Amino acid sequence: MAVCNVCGDLICEECVQKRIGDYAGKLFTIANCLKEECVAASGWAQVVNPDYQRLTNMDWSDSVDGKVLRTTGAGAVLMMVFELIFILGMLYIQFFTQWGLVRSNVPYFFIRGDAVVILGILGNLIAAILLQTALQVYIHERQLASGVMLLILLIVEVMLLLERGFFFNLRYYPYPYLVPVLLAAFGSASLLVFIGSAVAVAVGYEKRKQLREARKILGLASK
Repeated sequence: MAVCNVCGDLICEECVQKRIGDYAGKLFTIANCLKEECVAASGWAQVVNPDYQRLTNMDWSDSVDGKVLRTTGAGAVLMMVFELIFILGMLYIQFFTQWGLVRSNVPYFFIRGDAVVILGILGNLIAAILLQTALQVYIHERQLASGVMLLILLIVEVMLLLERGFFFNLRYYPYPYLVPVLLAAFGSASLLVFIGSAVAVAVGYEKRKQLREARKILGLASK
């Protein structure tokens, strides 16, 4: 016996139609009876292939998926906070310290502070894309691609940070703790993103292999 998820009636096994729905990348099963309105209301979900569902069950990854999401999400949020602090710090140096008054140390092109703002916006944009990508590691079908994309974005972010450090000549900034503090904050965020994305790649690869093997066993066309 089952309960129709549309009308709530009890239905026998012979009169039940099971469908599989996708919510935030996680699959769940819904049931409907064969009444016309119930079939139509659940038509957005695909009719279940029991054998394919059994072969592609990914409950084994629920625990690690949650940890990967929290790790990459935390790293991406920290990256955005770092970028905000970085741009505010560079603007402070530019406008409120003697170091910023020397044009050769904190260069600009048209108006004072423009380079700080432009590079800061670019860094925050990459961090925002990184955060959006980090949220995709929880979706089965996107986990592998999201993990790879996170690693690429992390490399771009590191290169941009090094470029900004040389551009603003921070190696010679007289305050001795500035660069170590910035590197420590950036390193912590980067480490979280790297660990999460590396695990996402490994788990995502196993999921893709599981889907491929299931289609092969059932003789389904590859997607």
